[in-house]
Amino acid sequence: LSMVCYCLLIGGALAANFPDVPESAAYAEAVNVLADNGILNGDENGNFNPNNTVTRAEFSAIICRLLGVEEDAKVLTQSKFSDVSSSHWAKGYIAKAAELGIVNGNEDGTFKPEDKVTFEQAVKMLICAIGFEENAKEAGSYPDGYIKIAEKYGYLQGIDKAIGKAFTRSNVAVLLANYINEQGGDYE
Repeated sequence: LSMVCYCLLIGGALAANFPDVPESAAYAEAVNVLADNGILNGDENGNFNPNNTVTRAEFSAIICRLLGVEEDAKVLTQSKFSDVSSSHWAKGYIAKAAELGIVNGNEDGTFKPEDKVTFEQAVKMLICAIGFEENAKEAGSYPDGYIKIAEKYGYLQGIDKAIGKAFTRSNVAVLLANYINEQGGDYE
């Protein structure tokens, strides 16, 4: 899996600054850096909505942006999942995430794009995206092995680790920023 180097620097001047993300919030720096680099976006009113949950489709798009494969994803017109239509806004992102082995969907051939992504699903998707799936499988079955690897590398610092709970936008920002920080501000 080839990844693009973003050279994100956590701690520099921040331009994003959402009105609903207080500078004092523990997740503020993560949100702003990821927004400045086009990985996370605000809504049409310029708000980040840190407490809103993220759908499986949205997280697929975020992971594709993190990996630098957004343009590749945009040209894909079909997903292998029976419940992701050719008109779904995230069809290309979901198809690219499936192509890269980041998402597998359900046994019945569905993806459930509008379901909320849970803590453990988000962790699994990140671990698969960065090429640590075999390490996670060796560390235990899903979700424990994936969580163990994420903890080992410090990706879960400052995150609400509730299995089965829908993952919030602020938690997504912290998870991804922790990964980038662990990479020294860069990743490839």
